[in-house]
Amino acid sequence: MLASGALAALGCHKPADSARDISIKESIAPQPVRAGIEIISFRLVNAANLPVTGAHVQLEGDMTHPGMAPVFADAIEVSPGSYKATMNFTMGGDWVVLFHIMMSNGRRVEQQMDVKGVASN
Repeated sequence: MLASGALAALGCHKPADSARDISIKESIAPQPVRAGIEIISFRLVNAANLPVTGAHVQLEGDMTHPGMAPVFADAIEVSPGSYKATMNFTMGGDWVVLFHIMMSNGRRVEQQMDVKGVASN
């Protein structure tokens, strides 16, 4: 479920990496996933399975077919290493959610979650 990509930022910066040493353990509620507001909860952990704290995380939701505008959500850290974001899936279908992660040490990481079969209302 994880893939790599790049994080766009202003000014000089190093490209984001897929960070094999950082993983995301995510869930979406309510289930089944439907068009509209969904809560994406996730834990960021390092290779030792310890929480990654103090990260700034923006989620970008994109439909898997062209022509749809992306949706964005900022995550908040609700406890050490645990984050939550509210995302509005604007229509049914298959989505890709990109996690644009800026770690507290300035390192940028990007990971991906596929959300298949979002039901229409």
